Amino acid sequence: MNSYAASIQSTTGTMATYARKLSQQGRPDMEIILDDHTDGKIYSTFDAISGRVEITAPHNARFDEIQITLEGTVRTFVENLSPTSTRSKTTALHKFLKLVMPIPESDYPQPRIAEAGRTYTFPFNFVVPDRLLPRSCNHKCLSEHVHEAHLQLPPSMGDRELSSRDDLSPDMAKIVYGIKVQVVRNREVDNKNVVLVEGLKKLHIVPAVAEAPPLSVGVEDCEYRLSKTKSLKKGLFSGKLGKITVSAAQTNAITLPSPSSEKVQPATTATINLRFDPHETSSQPPRLGGLTTKIKVSTFFAARPAVSIPTQRKILSQFEAFRGVYDQSISLSSRCVESVAWAQHTPSPEYSRRDSASSTSSSDESDNIHASKPKDKSVYYTASIIVPITLPCSKTWIPTFHSCIASRVYTINLNLSIHTPGPGVPATSVSLHLPVQIAAAGNRSRRATLTPEEAAAELASANQFFTPRVIEIPDENLVGNSVLAQAGDSELPPSYESFAARPQQIVDPGRG
Repeated sequence: MNSYAASIQSTTGTMATYARKLSQQGRPDMEIILDDHTDGKIYSTFDAISGRVEITAPHNARFDEIQITLEGTVRTFVENLSPTSTRSKTTALHKFLKLVMPIPESDYPQPRIAEAGRTYTFPFNFVVPDRLLPRSCNHKCLSEHVHEAHLQLPPSMGDRELSSRDDLSPDMAKIVYGIKVQVVRNREVDNKNVVLVEGLKKLHIVPAVAEAPPLSVGVEDCEYRLSKTKSLKKGLFSGKLGKITVSAAQTNAITLPSPSSEKVQPATTATINLRFDPHETSSQPPRLGGLTTKIKVSTFFAARPAVSIPTQRKILSQFEAFRGVYDQSISLSSRCVESVAWAQHTPSPEYSRRDSASSTSSSDESDNIHASKPKDKSVYYTASIIVPITLPCSKTWIPTFHSCIASRVYTINLNLSIHTPGPGVPATSVSLHLPVQIAAAGNRSRRATLTPEEAAAELASANQFFTPRVIEIPDENLVGNSVLAQAGDSELPPSYESFAARPQQIVDPGRG
């Protein structure tokens, strides 16, 4: 019995495979060819993407339409941790971009029947836009800033076919661009479109991203730390040495070079400011040790649209089963900063009130001016460390972005070790976490230029907008001669009747 069942299953599988091969053999052959395209090529904002589609049918086949589109999609999924859930994960798909290439009627065969063995060519031409249409983000946002961020093009992310280098993205988030072609036929039985054959040519797109203003970091932002003060001891059982304050400002954005330019490592610079306040005047500043620099890459993903900019604090404090974050840290540099010199600052003596006779100023009020006392009444030391930050070429770096269901942000982690002079006291360390943005230069110089007719129309529209206009009170003969229907007193809004019944008052402009 078991052998008979196995025989039936094997026969069924063979027939299904044979039917599938026959179906594939009857489908038209399609090839999407891009002009001036090479493997690994990166497209940016305003870049032209042109090419052609070649379709060859193995036998005569009727069709109704050829659809050629430039599409961009975001796919995410979140693992279901609830034991009551029947599904292992929740998925989401957001098609944020769809540009349609119109095909002239003259390019189609008449009648629309593809002849066997004949190759039909359909050219296409697209331009990478600089932003998305408002309907691409039609969900609720807490602020216009969030909505505006969602209308920016996100970069390609998570597709291993486009780049051999890791872009530090998880499997839970993927952004794909591509030229999609479909051969469609209308089914007469139910009047539905049936896709006879389709193809997709993936594109690697990194849009131009301008540097944004510095991030507003509040006290509640646990993922960022711009300043840290720490107390130091002389020894294990000794008294206090003093306190040291380590601080740094947000760095400039790391700008990715243009895809058409020479390969240059993206870089920026951070400055660490140190201040040591000794507990006693005779105490000397501590000896500095090593400084390590790392960059943390955070990829946020969700199965529902985000109403605000995602942060680590929101993920931790407001646990939501349909959101997640994937962090990965990359080491950038490690060096010794023991040779950094400290500068001593001695407070100036307090200013005393000078006699008015000794004043050299001609003002009568100079005698009553008292100089303010300095805030620092004791000796303190300062030092600065310049930290170069360079992104390694072994990874594929993408700009900072925030889309409806996926985001990417970066953080610079600086760790400074400090040694105290006393024996028996281990070295201490101070860590700073600075938000940093990765921008992209793009190919701004290759922006699509306007035709002479379009430029003239745009100039005429601008001139009309800036043409001076005279606004004055209409003549008495023109008042009440409108062709619009006159509204009666009964149609006035509530509580306006008293104003309508009140006679007009003429105010003498000469009255004071």
